[in-house]
Amino acid sequence: MKVSLRLELRRLFSSKELYIALLIGFALVVWLFVYEVSELSRFEEQYALYGDKVSGYLYYPKTVFNSCIELEYDALPPILLYLLFLIIAAFPYASTYCKDKKSGYLKNLLVRIDRRDCYLSKYIVSFLSGFLVSGVILLSSLLLTMLVFPMLTPEVVTQNYYVQSDNMWGNLFYTIPILYTLLYILIDMLWCGCMATFALLVSMFTCSAFLAVTGSFIAFEVLDYVLSLFSLSQFSPITFLRPIQTAGGISLGIILTEFILFMAASFLGFYFLERKKDVF
Repeated sequence: MKVSLRLELRRLFSSKELYIALLIGFALVVWLFVYEVSELSRFEEQYALYGDKVSGYLYYPKTVFNSCIELEYDALPPILLYLLFLIIAAFPYASTYCKDKKSGYLKNLLVRIDRRDCYLSKYIVSFLSGFLVSGVILLSSLLLTMLVFPMLTPEVVTQNYYVQSDNMWGNLFYTIPILYTLLYILIDMLWCGCMATFALLVSMFTCSAFLAVTGSFIAFEVLDYVLSLFSLSQFSPITFLRPIQTAGGISLGIILTEFILFMAASFLGFYFLERKKDVF
């Protein structure tokens, strides 16, 4: 097991796809940071001239908790990030299994390594790829924002925050916002890892690297659309991934239950079914 896991980890960290995914995420993080700094500078100039009239309500400084990519609610970079998160999470490792089957590498690997170790290692590294990539991107935005913006406790009356007090952990956001942010980043990391493992399920049915990368994205987008038709958006991973909670009724119970179910589905489908197939 150690040999196969070490091999797959080495392949992950030496793949150009990993660094392309991180580069895309960093580009969105920097884009938002520049936008937020420029908006802050513009607002302060206007506020110096016109005071509270420029905002229409009591001015409260921009903070880390409405400027980082997790909690900014109306700029384009966070919208793009959470739209593309499934692809970004799957991209570093999703195509590996397809390439292994297509090139014949998998045949050679299975005669040297126990089948169970081989498939379990691929599943673990697939999860870790999504988990780590999402974590690095989200934490880099939080840390970069901390360099400029203060960590003031959010105030509901300022109307500058999208998280409502009756949302999941809403009271925590308005009392210990950094803890809320870090806990939600952990949720996103776990779910991005989970979604990355669904690329392995898609890889069971195709040798196309493109379909492997985009397959889970398409599946979850379709699920999100269907749930929205029945006013059940709170059950969609696409919806509850965003820490600003764009739908009501999101709860930790829903998030954890679905996480367990989706992880079980991807694990049973790939590890127990795929490894029983004959050599490809």
